[in-house]
Amino acid sequence: MSGPARVPPPWRLRGSGYLFLFTFEPWFLRNGGFLPPELVGEHFEGQLGALMLVDYRQSPVGPYRELLFAAGRNLRWRHHLFSIARIYVSTEASAAGGRENWAIPKQTAEFEVVQEKDAERVIVQRDRLAEVDLTVAPGRGLPVPALGFLAPPSWRTIVQFRDGQALATRLRGRGVLRPAKLLDFRTLPKAFPDVNKGEPVAGFHIEDFRLRFPAPVRRRTP
Repeated sequence: MSGPARVPPPWRLRGSGYLFLFTFEPWFLRNGGFLPPELVGEHFEGQLGALMLVDYRQSPVGPYRELLFAAGRNLRWRHHLFSIARIYVSTEASAAGGRENWAIPKQTAEFEVVQEKDAERVIVQRDRLAEVDLTVAPGRGLPVPALGFLAPPSWRTIVQFRDGQALATRLRGRGVLRPAKLLDFRTLPKAFPDVNKGEPVAGFHIEDFRLRFPAPVRRRTP
């Protein structure tokens, strides 16, 4: 039985989500087993990480939820480029499209969402095991309209690897930013990077965003 048909880029998505930035000791990502071989070496400065929890209400493959961890920086490709190291999505259509189009290592999982007072708890399960359990909440502060999420192009570029090539994708988006808090985070060992081992830098709730995922630019890796 064949899987879902691939939907080629560009993908235009709409939804809301949370973004949390952390810094880590250099050994954390290198030794955690989360990075692809192309990133493990002297060219990778593994001190920055991004945790994202997203609810896509509209996409070319229908609504889905997503939890990801992106590691940066990869100095081989200059500036603050990120690579997605771990990612769970709630539908196979999203997983297949992400792997085929951008070499994003998406895995399917079940997302249980529990609405709590002024907060949202999300439990991500695979094979009936809760691999990640986190609670997030919007913080106090005025909403700020953000074109491109106020990020320079290098911060909006992800680089993934496949068959001796680096696939660089520059995202475009707009939305509304508020402060946000990560109230609790738990994960099984080796399932997902434990952000409790990092130092929080900033947290944002991104409301009603629109995001464009174009086709990647392919380069041969050295």
